[in-house]
Amino acid sequence: MAHYEVVKYTVEPVEGDDQVAVTIHASDGNKWEYGIPFNRNSGRYQFPEIDVLEVDFGSEFAQALSDQVEALVARLCR
Repeated sequence: MAHYEVVKYTVEPVEGDDQVAVTIHASDGNKWEYGIPFNRNSGRYQFPEIDVLEVDFGSEFAQALSDQVEALVARLCR
């Protein structure tokens, strides 16, 4: 069971860099920020913290976030 609830979050490109910025605002008032580097040639990225986010916010949120990051990286690599 999730310890916190997500109040809002964003997934957006970092201008001038091969990174995706993820910002999560939680119900306990905390804010998490991640920079996820990716390779424009292969579309590969690593986001090992997703496992921690799954514990904190639940598997449904973690899957939705992963899907959004993957879709944005794919779009940026076109």
